[in-house]
Amino acid sequence: MKSLRIGNVEVLPLLDTALLMNPRQFLPEHADQFLAEYGHEADSRGLLPMAVTCFLLRSAGKTLLVDTGLGGRRRPGFPQGRLDQSLAEAGVDPADVETVLNTHLHIDHVGWNTVEDEAGKSRVFFPKARFVIQQREWEHWMRPQFLDEPGNAHLVQCVVPLEREGRVDLVSGEQPVDEHITFIATPGHTPGHVAIGVASAGERAVIIGDASHHPVQLAHPDWSPAFDSDPVQSAQTRDRLFEMAIAEERIWIAGHWAHPGVGRIVRLEGKRFFQAR
Repeated sequence: MKSLRIGNVEVLPLLDTALLMNPRQFLPEHADQFLAEYGHEADSRGLLPMAVTCFLLRSAGKTLLVDTGLGGRRRPGFPQGRLDQSLAEAGVDPADVETVLNTHLHIDHVGWNTVEDEAGKSRVFFPKARFVIQQREWEHWMRPQFLDEPGNAHLVQCVVPLEREGRVDLVSGEQPVDEHITFIATPGHTPGHVAIGVASAGERAVIIGDASHHPVQLAHPDWSPAFDSDPVQSAQTRDRLFEMAIAEERIWIAGHWAHPGVGRIVRLEGKRFFQAR
């Protein structure tokens, strides 16, 4: 577990869990091409490894966490997260986290917002944290039509309790979080999806959330996963983010790319490549 510095900001990648991705479910329209390019990384069942990585930031004297993974609950079809262990291994107590930035409200990004107490009720896992969420994202997912869906139990368990306890700060657009950190609008995967921009002492980085799930999208930004709410918009956002990372020489920090997901996007002979750090 190694941290990196972006100027005066420390970034520590924390693995919540590894995942295995089925390209035929993830990219159903492009699965054969995907496997032709990355099939050498697949296991005997044709499943490719991915990660669920969260990122602890120490910035301007405060401790922040970008996304909270799948969480400690057992959910059908998902592995159980271990962010609690990763924090402990890093010497971080949940009470140390002052701010949580949820890039969006999908199940694998809000899971450790809460845990279950002995009575089976949800309690906030980070006892002193404020949770900063985009207004558009909140308004989209907090509608009854989504809260009542069985597949969205994580919203009721991991998001609604934050509001009940008065722990949510809603923001709109590309607002600064502090002097080094700002939201970057990256809609498409979800309506209010954001990336997290870091700029300090002449250095820059971007924590991308789910704007991209796999390096194959460097060559094929139009390969939008089945989970993207607006595939056309997400493709445009993804391409723009790749180009911004190259033009501004930002360190690329991707929670679903192979852990720790840190490196740079570069252009060589007209093609984009990822150089892992």
